Amino acid sequence: MRLLQATQNSRRAAMRAAFCLTLLSLPAAAGAASGAATPAPPASAQTKPAATPAKPGAAPKTAPAKAPAAARPAPHLPDSVLMRIDDREDVTVRRFKRAVGLLGGDADSLTPADRDRFLDLVLEQRVLAAHVVKSGLPWTPVDSARYESERDNTLLRAALSDQLTAVEAKRRAAGQPDLDEEALGTAARDSLMLELKPVYDENLLRAVGSAFAELPQPDGKTSPSEQVKMLSRVPQLAADTMKTLARSKLGEYRVSDLLQYWRRLSPVYRPRITDAAGVRAMVENALFEQALREAAADPALERRSEVAAVLADRVEYHAVNSYLQQEIIAKIPADSVTLMRYYKAHKSDFDRPARNVLVTVMLGDSVSADSLARVFTAPGNAESLAFQAQRVGTNYTQVVTAASDSAFYRRTLAIGAGGVGGPDWAGSGYRVFKVLAVDPRTPQAFSAVREQVKEAWYEAESERRIRALLDQLKAAAHVQRNPVAMRAVVLSPPPRSR
Repeated sequence: MRLLQATQNSRRAAMRAAFCLTLLSLPAAAGAASGAATPAPPASAQTKPAATPAKPGAAPKTAPAKAPAAARPAPHLPDSVLMRIDDREDVTVRRFKRAVGLLGGDADSLTPADRDRFLDLVLEQRVLAAHVVKSGLPWTPVDSARYESERDNTLLRAALSDQLTAVEAKRRAAGQPDLDEEALGTAARDSLMLELKPVYDENLLRAVGSAFAELPQPDGKTSPSEQVKMLSRVPQLAADTMKTLARSKLGEYRVSDLLQYWRRLSPVYRPRITDAAGVRAMVENALFEQALREAAADPALERRSEVAAVLADRVEYHAVNSYLQQEIIAKIPADSVTLMRYYKAHKSDFDRPARNVLVTVMLGDSVSADSLARVFTAPGNAESLAFQAQRVGTNYTQVVTAASDSAFYRRTLAIGAGGVGGPDWAGSGYRVFKVLAVDPRTPQAFSAVREQVKEAWYEAESERRIRALLDQLKAAAHVQRNPVAMRAVVLSPPPRSR
């Protein structure tokens, strides 16, 4: 995902490192301070309703500050709650276990150290999210646009889920077998068509189908760029664009609507249409989508608890993303003096690693591979083959390092420059190679690795700054832990043998 607008790759790397510390796809809050359980959304923790912005371009408003928790006796936490943060948000056992799973742990076999580490990650995410809400910082245009797209997709998926659930319920009531997702989607579309009752202009269907059939199709000899051009073509129907293909309860569906729908489809997923039946199927798909979009526009759908939870998660994600971009990443200096200082302090990190340069050819049979190996033993033959192949767009040159393939690197290193290896079976064919050069680890000048230095600097400095912010926020937070619940989520030690 492109996190930063109009920035270098180094800034994207810095943001990537930042999110490793903070946005770890944790589940939604499992309840308010009372500890009542609510459905958990699939990603980061749920914010309270006040955190949802009125407009995607503005950050959520901050709720009025509460009295210091230290001034009141700490209330008893129910067994379902592991931790309460600033008397406003609970981390329940259910929420914590789901977070552990999403973070790569096993919630059923936690040691006390594992529990504390994962709980600390949850705490960091929650205090950062609360800090971002309090800051009231406007969202970046990129995050606003991405949220609008995600919101649209979420509502559309919810509307589709309702349609699929309704069709599935009807089929089960009728004693019919369950269908897979693709077949169920087709059944939902067909069911909706029975309700919409579209009436088609058959002559126009045939004319449009013929126009689609005339579109050129790529074959095995077509280059990738030509294939893209061909698949992006639109049928010539200028004289018919305002004609009505179908009439239904949704209104008229014109040829222009069909062409617009066709343009929105990715060329990779566009169906091959050759006749009226193909056009009819595409119109039905378009009408199905139109009906779903109308259902998605119902305000009641967005207020549904499971949908609202997903949207609240995305609101929080983009609020934090925008905050980190503007308050952390954008404020990291990247002038030449700073980068040179970092380069000198970590100069060996930018050395070109030791590598072996090869000419490698894969062949389908051992006889041909053995013959090529003998050809490669003659000086200049492997180099000549690689040069000729490069002229026609084929690359036989391979660079091997200890990081890319340690076993193969050691083997080619043992063979040495000028040596020939193979044929040997390499999974998909017989490999023959000649070692052209064995290059040792080599220091590189700053000018040659400036971009790598910038990327490493952003990553290291953003991690340092975010870590400092998280430590500050945790130190300022009032955190109440439940020792009984915390002991319960730890793997019980095996009984001592007598």
